[in-house]
Amino acid sequence: MTLDLPVESPRELVERLFGELRSRDAKAFVARFAPDAIFEIPFTVPGLPARLEGREAIREHLAQRWSGISGIEVHAIHPRVYETTDPEVLLVENEVDMTVPGSGRARVRTSVNVVHVRDGEVVLFRDYMDTARFARSASGE
Repeated sequence: MTLDLPVESPRELVERLFGELRSRDAKAFVARFAPDAIFEIPFTVPGLPARLEGREAIREHLAQRWSGISGIEVHAIHPRVYETTDPEVLLVENEVDMTVPGSGRARVRTSVNVVHVRDGEVVLFRDYMDTARFARSASGE
């Protein structure tokens, strides 16, 4: 007898992905990515890549990036997930409830993401984030 487990929909996968983002655990975050996934940062700053290819490259980049923002306390992440006419493509607006040293606690719109999910894995993650603002926040400016 085989046990049929419920299949996670693309929306459920994305909601779970963002729900766990608060922990800033890069290994756990990329566990839902395909081995050959693409991570794009269209509005990057000098010194940060615009495109990463492969789950391990994405994990390494995020682990390094997140370790550099240790002074920022993330209290909660509030993603708004929107489905599109393509069931494999979702849009996500993020608001993060956080405390930034010297600025206090605020709920901030941080990014819009376009996430492509195929066969239960993220195959493309575009992070439209104001990377310059976060670079300033991480450095305490």
